[in-house]
Amino acid sequence: MIRANAPWAFLLLVLNLILNWRIFLPGVTPYRGSIERGYAYMANWVAQHPDPWGWNPVQYCGLPTHFVYLPLLPYWNALWIRTIAGVDPTQVHRVTCAAALCLGVVSVYLFARYFGTSRRLAFCAGLAVTFCSPLYLLINTIKNDQGLFRVPWRVQVLLKYGEGPHTVGLALMPLALIAVHRCAVRRSFGSLWLAAAALAAVVLTNWVAGLALALLVVILLLTYFGESGFSVRRVLAAGVLGYLLAAFWLTPSFVLRMVGNWPQDAFGYQLQGQERMALMLWIGGLVLLFLLCRWRFRAYRYFSLLVLATYCFGFLVTCFYAYGLNALPESRRYALEYELFLLLLVVESIRLLMTRRPWLARAVLLAFLLQSTPLFTRFVSHGYQAWVPVPREQTPEFRVASTLAARQPTGRLLLSGGSRFRFNSWFLHPQIGGVFETGLRNRIPVDIAYQVRSDLGSKRGEEAANSMLQLRALGVEYIVVHGPNSEEYYRDMKYPDKFEGVLEKVWSEGDDRIYRLEPVRYAHLVTAGELPAYPPKGGYFQVIAPYVAAMSDPARPTLAFNWQGPSAATISGSVPAGHRVAVSISYEDGWEAWQDGAAIPLERDELGFFSVAPRPAAQTEIQLRYRAPIETRLAAGVSAICWLGCLLFWLRSRRTHA
Repeated sequence: MIRANAPWAFLLLVLNLILNWRIFLPGVTPYRGSIERGYAYMANWVAQHPDPWGWNPVQYCGLPTHFVYLPLLPYWNALWIRTIAGVDPTQVHRVTCAAALCLGVVSVYLFARYFGTSRRLAFCAGLAVTFCSPLYLLINTIKNDQGLFRVPWRVQVLLKYGEGPHTVGLALMPLALIAVHRCAVRRSFGSLWLAAAALAAVVLTNWVAGLALALLVVILLLTYFGESGFSVRRVLAAGVLGYLLAAFWLTPSFVLRMVGNWPQDAFGYQLQGQERMALMLWIGGLVLLFLLCRWRFRAYRYFSLLVLATYCFGFLVTCFYAYGLNALPESRRYALEYELFLLLLVVESIRLLMTRRPWLARAVLLAFLLQSTPLFTRFVSHGYQAWVPVPREQTPEFRVASTLAARQPTGRLLLSGGSRFRFNSWFLHPQIGGVFETGLRNRIPVDIAYQVRSDLGSKRGEEAANSMLQLRALGVEYIVVHGPNSEEYYRDMKYPDKFEGVLEKVWSEGDDRIYRLEPVRYAHLVTAGELPAYPPKGGYFQVIAPYVAAMSDPARPTLAFNWQGPSAATISGSVPAGHRVAVSISYEDGWEAWQDGAAIPLERDELGFFSVAPRPAAQTEIQLRYRAPIETRLAAGVSAICWLGCLLFWLRSRRTHA
C-alpha cells in the first residue's frame, strides 16, 4: 500500500515545491500586513525560555507562557531556532508553514486513497487542491482579495495574512480523520493511541483547525454509524484519550479562558437573534442533509461524508460573506476547510457519475476545468515574480525596533501599527501590546493601548496628558508612532501628532517617530487610597491620577526592582508604615511573594496588576516568584502518566503479537 502510493504522493509534493519554492526565501515579504512575525515571536521566546509553565513578561504587561498560544508550532520552531545558530525566527516559522502548505496536498491524496478513491483520482484530487480555488467564483469578497498574485486561496491566506498555524492544522486534519476512522474499524491499541495523538496534535496547533476537526469527527460518526465493524465507542475513547494526552496544556482554566475571550477577539462576536437564527438553520440543514444521505446515499458513505463536510463549512462561510452573520465566531476562517472538501466532493462526484451517467460527468468536468483554467494559467505563469523579500534592515519596522533596542529601555513600549506584531520576533523587550489576546486575563493594557491610539478628545494637549497618565500607569517608557506617510502598513495611530511638542522626540526618520516618557519603575510605594479604582465610563485617566503621582513622588523612598529571570524578581528598599508596594505586572494566581523569607499576601488591583502589604522596615527585600497553579501541574502529571502508560501498553501489545 505504501509502496504503491509513494510515487504519486512524492510527485504531488515535488510539484508543489516547484510552484511555491519562493515562499521559503528569507527576508521581509511584500505583504506587510501579515502577522507571521507575531507567531515568530512566540518561537523566539520559547527558544530562549523553554519553560512552558513560566512567566512571559514581554507582552501585555506579562502573562503565563502557557497562555500565550497553543504549543505545537512555537515549540517545533524553537527547536530549529536553537539548533541553527543565528537563524531568523520568522524564517524558521515561514519554512515550517510553507512545508505544511506543500505537504497538505500529500495528506489530501492519502485521505482520498484511504476512503476508497483510485490512485488516479486521488492524484486528481491533489492536483485540484494544488491549482484550483472555486471560492474566487463563489464569493465575490474573496475574489476581490486576491492581492499581488493569482494563487489559490489556501496559499493567499498564508502569504497575505500569515495564517501559518491554520495552514499546519489543515495539513494534519486529513491524516487525523484517517487515524480516527482506522481506530473505529481496528481493534488494536496502537490505532487507538494514534488517533488520540492525531486529534491532540491538531488541537494543540490551532483553535480553528481543532474546532473544524471536532465537527468533522461528528460528521464521520454520523456517516459511518451502523456500518459493520465501525465502533463509535472506540472513537469516543480516542477523543477522551486525546484530551488526556493534551491536558498538560488544555487545562480547564485554559479552555474556559479561551472560550471566554474568543468572542471579544472575534470582532466582538455576540450570539444575538440573527446569529441564533443562522446557527439554528445551520444545524437544521445539517440534520436534513444527513437524513437525505442516509436515505438516498447510504451505500456511498465517503460521498456522504464529503457532502456533509462541504455543507457544514460552506454554510458558515457563505452566511458570513453574504449576510455578515457569524453562526460561529470567525466563521469566515473556515473558508479553507470549505474549499478543501468542496474540491474533494467535485472529484468524487465525477467518479460516481462516470459509472452511471458518463455524459453528465464529462459536462461537470468540462465546466470545472473551464472555471479553473484562468486561475491555473495565472498561477503557473506568474512564478511569484513580485515575491521579492528584502533584508529586514531595509524596512522601517526593523529600523525602529533596532533603535529602541539600542536605547536599552528599562520600561515598557507602546508600539503602534504592525511594529507591535514584529518587534518581539527580533528583540524581547516588554511592550503593552502584542499578537494573541485570547489567553489574557488582564485586558486593561489592550484597552488603554487602543484608547491611546484612537482617541483625541476635545483638546489635543488635554488628550495627550490623559494618554501619558495612562501609559505611565502601565510603565511605558517609549512610544512609537507611524504617521500617514510612513511605509508601515497599519498606521493605526489616529492622531499621530498628538505627542508632538508634548513629549521628548528621541528619534525620527521619514514619518516614523519615537517619543520618550520619563523613566518609570515596576514597583513603587502607595497608600491604600491611591490604588486605582474601577474606572467609570470615559477612561482610566479619571481614577489613576493619585496612583501615577505616587509613582514619581520624590518624597517617598525609591524601590529597586530587578528581574531574576522571567519568572522571578526582587524588590528592595525602605517601606514606611501605612504603605503598600504596587507592582506593575499583570496578576495571575501563580504569583507568590516573600519578605525576608516570610510569605506575604498579594492582592489584585483594578488595573489588573497586584500589590503586596509588607511589614514596615528601614531596609527590606521582597522576593516575587511565579509558579504554575496546582491545576496546571496536576494536568501535566496526568498527561505524563498517560503518555508513559500508552507507550508501555503499546510495547507490551507489540511483544505479545510478536
